[in-house]
Amino acid sequence: MMPSAKAGTARNKALPLYPPAAFASLLALLLIFSACAGVPVTFHDATTYTNLVDLKVDATLLVESFDTRKVKDNEAQITAVNRNLKRAYEYEKGKGAANSDTVQQFEKIVKLFNEDVGTYRENGPGALGKRYFQEAAVALGQAFDIAIATENEKNKDNR
Repeated sequence: MMPSAKAGTARNKALPLYPPAAFASLLALLLIFSACAGVPVTFHDATTYTNLVDLKVDATLLVESFDTRKVKDNEAQITAVNRNLKRAYEYEKGKGAANSDTVQQFEKIVKLFNEDVGTYRENGPGALGKRYFQEAAVALGQAFDIAIATENEKNKDNR
């Protein structure tokens, strides 16, 4: 028995797209694209990079000097580095939520520096060993290196 011609042609037709299914598909695509549009992107910032490099040099050299110099001889430099760290931190914070990674790194750098200064003021030079603060400066420098590397990776393709 042969199938009817009408039955054969029904199999060859494409399935109709029902309006509710089309609407649901379109809605799903719009939700996906709108979610992607809300992802904040932060760009490489030459000011941030310069601040980080300059502060790394100033802060690590200062901390290294804690092994040999009296506290009173370093107070002006401590104040200057603290002020510059706060200035750079506020600059980063002002960029908003998209820059939270750099802000968090600055917070860690400031914390490390302040801990080193506190230890220095409490103990003075040489009390914790001849090279204690030299090693502390290395750790501080590594924290700066992480922040600098993060800044270098931001939108690397757009530079």
